[in-house]
Amino acid sequence: MSGINKKTKIKKKNRKLSFQVGLISLTFFLATLCISVPVLLTVIRRAYLKAKEECFDLDLKSIRNEVVLRARHTSWLFSYMREKPDDFRRTLTDEENEIRNSKEYGGELENFIRDESIDPESLSATKQLLFARDMIQQLEKDIEEKQETIDAEILILGLYKEDGVFIYMHDSPVKTENEIATVIPLIEEGHSVLDDLRNADRSDPDKTYYEMAESKGIAYYIGYLPVYFHDGSGCTICIMHDWSKYRDLTIQRLIVFIVVGIFVLLILNVMLVLLIYRKAIKPVERIKEGVVEYKDNKDAEAVSCKMGQIQSRNEIGVLADSFADMVTEVERYSRENLKLNTEKERINTELSLAKNIQSSVLPNVFPAFPERKDFELYASMNPAREVGGDFYNFFMIDDDHLCLMIADVSGKGVPAALFMMASKIILENQAMQGKSPARIVTDTNRIISANNKEMLFVTVWLGILELSTGKLTAVNAGHEPPVIMGENGSFEMYEDEHFLFVGIMEDMEYGEYELTLKPGSKLFVYTDGVPEATNGRDELFGTDRMIRALNHAVQSSPEEILQTVQQAVDDFVQEAEQFDDLTMLCVDYRGPAGK
Repeated sequence: MSGINKKTKIKKKNRKLSFQVGLISLTFFLATLCISVPVLLTVIRRAYLKAKEECFDLDLKSIRNEVVLRARHTSWLFSYMREKPDDFRRTLTDEENEIRNSKEYGGELENFIRDESIDPESLSATKQLLFARDMIQQLEKDIEEKQETIDAEILILGLYKEDGVFIYMHDSPVKTENEIATVIPLIEEGHSVLDDLRNADRSDPDKTYYEMAESKGIAYYIGYLPVYFHDGSGCTICIMHDWSKYRDLTIQRLIVFIVVGIFVLLILNVMLVLLIYRKAIKPVERIKEGVVEYKDNKDAEAVSCKMGQIQSRNEIGVLADSFADMVTEVERYSRENLKLNTEKERINTELSLAKNIQSSVLPNVFPAFPERKDFELYASMNPAREVGGDFYNFFMIDDDHLCLMIADVSGKGVPAALFMMASKIILENQAMQGKSPARIVTDTNRIISANNKEMLFVTVWLGILELSTGKLTAVNAGHEPPVIMGENGSFEMYEDEHFLFVGIMEDMEYGEYELTLKPGSKLFVYTDGVPEATNGRDELFGTDRMIRALNHAVQSSPEEILQTVQQAVDDFVQEAEQFDDLTMLCVDYRGPAGK
């Protein structure tokens, strides 16, 4: 169990924003390091080579000016070396040494190498040999001095002619032979730069060539400068630097740079993480703490104070201010909502009381007249809201006359309920005076219209049933027509004469009609909430479905008939909201024989 808790703590810790930012920063740092090292190495190498080539240009041209072009007889020397290479490898004879040391040779040719007036071709064969060998020695001396000055490993001076040969004076990575005046082919395998030298453009005498070569395990970077003479011949000056030393030095410097760079980047990375923590993560944590505190304590003032401590002027600061405003607004809304809920509870209590009062006003004790055997009735009212505008009523005017009424007030809710109460009382008072149905409705319309400032109206069906004969005298003031089950044993709609709603025209005179109910007949009256009940597809229940539901219960009691119709409506409407009040009344007339 402790292991699971430990893993959970680690997992929660890993989810912290500071850890995630640090991990991303470290990953970015490592990726940058992996990419920058080879890139940096390449950049350093190229920069070194470019700098080295610039030095090569200066050194090569300096050698050309100080050594090659200063000696007028260089072209003759290279030709002589090519024609008689063995003269440079053998030991001088006593006679040749004697001539070299003689006053005549020395006096005549003192500083002969610098004397441009001497024509080597006019000298004897022995003096040409001595002249060439002394010239080589002087050239080697000049080369060695220059070599020490430029700190190069080897300096090569070679013959360049169109027939394509080199004559090497020193060992080089191009050719390992070190015998002076050795003639070799110009193009050798692995030395493509020599081919470039052979085909060099003589119109550009300052162009240099470079290559990387290796000899005896040592890497060299070599610079070449072709030098041309007026007779078509020429030479190539070559400077070689030990690349291995530079490579090792570069690696050492790169390692130092990487170590220093890692240290600097780590410091920058830490500073960046700390900056992000201070500017972003810490304010976010304060916002989180504010959320938790508000969730636990619901203290809007403390949360607003905590959010005010966040000084960020970026989006996080805006978020903190917005959160503080939101908490204040939620607090205000909660207080108002509490007031509204209190007020709503008070209104619901009052509506519940009004519903109870309305229900108590309507006759709701069944069987209504248990002592009577000549008829049976049942009525129901289901309001769409807490209180409704529909009402029904029934009462005995005298021992032989039963007054039946059903009505539907325009509108819903409390106004309709108040208007319904007034209408019911007025209708009942008029009926109890022994008036005819037409007179009852006419006088009621006059009373209501005289004080109907809100212009509400009510549809009324009112009938007086003479129980001894079954004669029904009724009036319809804009209400739904009644449904009667007669001698044929099925319910049918009775299309009676309709008059205007009650409460619209004060001087309206209403008419009545008569029909006779035979023993066993049933009368069903209702409000428009039954046929106009609507399902989720906006379809109406309609009078046809209502009559089919009635005919399914023709042999049932009035209570069972109303329950059957109510169930049919509920099955049709299903989950749809009840739109209108639904009121029904049914009378089963049994006749005098039923007494």
